[in-house]
Amino acid sequence: MINIDSIEDVQLAVKENPMVLLYFGGESCGVCLSTRPKVEDILKKYPNIKAYYIDVEKHVAIASKYSVFTMPALLLYIEEKETIREARNMSIKDIELKIDRYYEMFFDI
Repeated sequence: MINIDSIEDVQLAVKENPMVLLYFGGESCGVCLSTRPKVEDILKKYPNIKAYYIDVEKHVAIASKYSVFTMPALLLYIEEKETIREARNMSIKDIELKIDRYYEMFFDI
């Protein structure tokens, strides 16, 4: 995941890429730190998804702009539309199933 630190950069990433995953977390959030590597492992199967990490503790304005009020949070955008939103107690298996379904449909695999 690429660290991103401005609203403009997030908006540009969502606009320029057909499929974007935004992961919101924080360095003092144990769940965030343990969930992030699991999400990164899932993303290895989906090379066409661009993934970005937003540190909510440093970038509250970005979290607010995207209505993220709990951590961790995962948002998947397809063609600039929010398609998946998961937060807090996420099921990694459910996330993978959802991503897989949209990925196959979108990239016709």
